[in-house]
Amino acid sequence: MPDFRFSFLTAKDLPQLRNTFLEAFADYVVPVQLSEEQLKDKVEREGILPGFSVGAFVGGQMVGFILTGLGEWQGRPTAYNAGTGVVPLHRGHSLTQQMYDFLLPKLRESGVEQCILEVIQGNMPAIRAYKKVGFKITRSLSCFRAAKQDLLLGAEPSEQVTISATTQPDWETYSSFWEVGPSWQNDINAIKRSKGQAQTLEARSVQQEVVGYISFFRKNGAVAQLAVGKGWRGKGIGTALLREAVKQVEAPSIMFINIEDTGQSMLSYLKGRHLGLLLRQYEMLMPIV
Repeated sequence: MPDFRFSFLTAKDLPQLRNTFLEAFADYVVPVQLSEEQLKDKVEREGILPGFSVGAFVGGQMVGFILTGLGEWQGRPTAYNAGTGVVPLHRGHSLTQQMYDFLLPKLRESGVEQCILEVIQGNMPAIRAYKKVGFKITRSLSCFRAAKQDLLLGAEPSEQVTISATTQPDWETYSSFWEVGPSWQNDINAIKRSKGQAQTLEARSVQQEVVGYISFFRKNGAVAQLAVGKGWRGKGIGTALLREAVKQVEAPSIMFINIEDTGQSMLSYLKGRHLGLLLRQYEMLMPIV
């Protein structure tokens, strides 16, 4: 077995990390691209801290990693696995388990109470590795994508609502519209961390009541949150919000990542707009206290 060395990363390791990331994900189920700018955006959005991220090295070469985001999840201090990768040459040595053995004492010392991640449902080696570490599946998630020109965005909505950008999102009101909760990457904290990337639009009634909203990332076209108040559904408000977001998105496609499978009205809405199922994931959680 190679002589693996483990260490926590620093900002200086990010260029090498990107190269290892691309090598580790070259044979992945879904093609992965990660430019320097995309890595920077990912670090910001997912709360990734190099000092809590682990690198596995053979000599001076990084051959594996766990990217760790820190924050709060459902009211508890949480570590989010923003990506685990091992280059093909060094698989089969339980590196994921070894990296977690290295990481968990530091997380516990820092007051972290649980770890969370998402994994593609067909990726059985990864699921087995995470279960061995102690993770359990908490929910099933679906990811959707469509080219902007393929979206079915219907007729203009009624004049009952106006849509405009807001710089002071009213998260308390918005969350009362939710059918299911968002994943880590789409959580309120992720949007707050991504000030330069995220945009939030509100739909307001004639009485200026907020009746719906959309939060999305302009550069990559990922919609973090879209919801309409219960009494206002079926009036084209969600579609009007999505249409306005599409105009502002720079990417050629729109994506909805990690929609909980119990959110049936959202899932049928997305299918009705011609968004195709991209992949399905499990969310997994591990208490560490």
